[in-house]
Amino acid sequence: MSTAEDGAPKRVGLRQLPRLVRVALRIAWTAGRADLLFSTALQFVGGVSIVALLLLARGALESLLDAVSRGGSMADVLPWILGMSAVAAAQFFASTVQRERQQILGDLVTRYVQGRVLDVTAQVDLATFDEPEFHNRVERINASNHQALQMVYGVSGLAGAAFGAIGALVAVVAVAPVLLPLLALVIAPAWLAASRRGAAFWDFFWKMTPRDRQRQYLAGVLRERNAAKEVRAFGLAGYLRGRYDDLYTYRITELRRISRRQVYISLTANLVIGAVLAATLLLVAWLALRGTVTIASAGIAVAGIAVVGGRLASAGWSVGALTESARYVDDYLAFTALLPEVERTRPTGAAPRGFHRLAVSDVVFTYPTGEEPALRGVSLEVSTGEVVALVGENGSGKTTLAKLLAGLYQPASGTIAWDGTDVSTVDPDQLRRQVAVIFQDFERFHLTVRENIGLGRVEAVDDIDGVRAAATHAGADRFVESLADGYATMLGPEFAGADDPDEPTGRRGTDLSVGQWQRIALARAFYRGAPFVILDEPTAALDPRAEQELFDTIRTLLDGRTVLFISHRFSSVRSADRIYVLDEGRVVESGSHAELMAAEGLYAELFTLQAAAYLDVAIPDSRSP
Repeated sequence: MSTAEDGAPKRVGLRQLPRLVRVALRIAWTAGRADLLFSTALQFVGGVSIVALLLLARGALESLLDAVSRGGSMADVLPWILGMSAVAAAQFFASTVQRERQQILGDLVTRYVQGRVLDVTAQVDLATFDEPEFHNRVERINASNHQALQMVYGVSGLAGAAFGAIGALVAVVAVAPVLLPLLALVIAPAWLAASRRGAAFWDFFWKMTPRDRQRQYLAGVLRERNAAKEVRAFGLAGYLRGRYDDLYTYRITELRRISRRQVYISLTANLVIGAVLAATLLLVAWLALRGTVTIASAGIAVAGIAVVGGRLASAGWSVGALTESARYVDDYLAFTALLPEVERTRPTGAAPRGFHRLAVSDVVFTYPTGEEPALRGVSLEVSTGEVVALVGENGSGKTTLAKLLAGLYQPASGTIAWDGTDVSTVDPDQLRRQVAVIFQDFERFHLTVRENIGLGRVEAVDDIDGVRAAATHAGADRFVESLADGYATMLGPEFAGADDPDEPTGRRGTDLSVGQWQRIALARAFYRGAPFVILDEPTAALDPRAEQELFDTIRTLLDGRTVLFISHRFSSVRSADRIYVLDEGRVVESGSHAELMAAEGLYAELFTLQAAAYLDVAIPDSRSP
């Protein structure tokens, strides 16, 4: 975490600058070494061209003065002018090429940084996504992924300024060495002003991140298709837009306040720079009037001072920009350091192959942002070939338990043993290959039908025969075959057809009904071929007839596999081998349907209440006194 102990953004000092510059250069080198080398070479060419221009200008001026004194012609000056023109043209061309190569390098660095961020987000455990600060960090990196390149540009600008300044200084010092101390003073105010600006805007950027995330979320709600129906149905556009505008207004107000202060600091710095350059030019004039230097030398000194002053001021600003970018690079380093930490702490034990028995013993789990445990001392068993159901009221912990059994979370205490092996000691990726899970909020991938199903076993995503078989098992084959492009149909109307997405006349992607999407998700679970299948509300969007048909055939469809399913429809769980009833994070009952009805506990009460709703029969609440 790139923060100080009090939670404020961490400061980056000059001592850390060389290390962070090396990091930025390494990023740019890895992302696009050819473009980096070419751009740097062009900076050197720019510096050399300044020296050449000054030397040619001095020769031209001396030739002109000599021609005037002895009655010469333009032929005496012409070679110098042509030389200056050629060098200037080359300099302009090099500058143009450098700008274009830096544009390419910018995209290469952005791709590299964003790729590293994706590497981290793909590997951290699911609990990390429950922490707001993690999302703040991702947002900061995404919003500042160009800063590594800015640091490279800062180094490049510093190098360019140095090349140009050194060349001009050679010309100036040769004329009047006494000018050097004065010119050296130019860099200090520029650097101090740029450093102050960098610190101020870094603090602003850090503090604005949570509000910026909220603002971007509201913008997403207003522009995304899934949210559009409720935004319009409830007339929310005005309210949400107002919230969005309030957050943006606050940002701009704070930005104006900081910018005003930076303008005053910059004005002061530039006044100091102007005063130093004016004193230097006055000194040149005094030397010329005394006859200490020739008129030609004085003219070149004046031109050299203008160049050196600008280059040294640019160097000062570049150092300040480096300090500013270093803060972002340091934040990026702290974020990407999560990846080796995840890899270091990841269990490496071999996961059991196949499935015989899963034993959950006294498991306790609390979400990172939760105040109370979501699971409290849960114990249960699931054996090979069984169909086991989890039931209970909303918030009882069913889905949380399913996530733990799928290897997505680790319990705070207690154990989950897979064939006698504690799952906290095995490689989680290996373990998850043995599990097929479909949650009630399953993902609707805007990819082709084949891919939506094939992602269940991504290494065989192109096995169309296997995909068709899974779709048939889930009852999805009939409506898939009726789609315009069958299994090649792009799902999601936001995209064009899969065959040629760039073709303007191509078919748009197709949306499905909620029930059809659910059958696609079920097909994905079937296609995985895992020995342990978790179905969280797998039929919530199916009509009662389709739901009953699915459960009547679930043993056939998943023959030889173990099934854990969650359902709010108690009629669906009657055929389960064993039913666990959860209440407030605890297992309060377990047994078959007949056993639980005979026990007349919570399960019997909930089952009877649900049945009464269908039969329109008034049932008293057994919990009432």
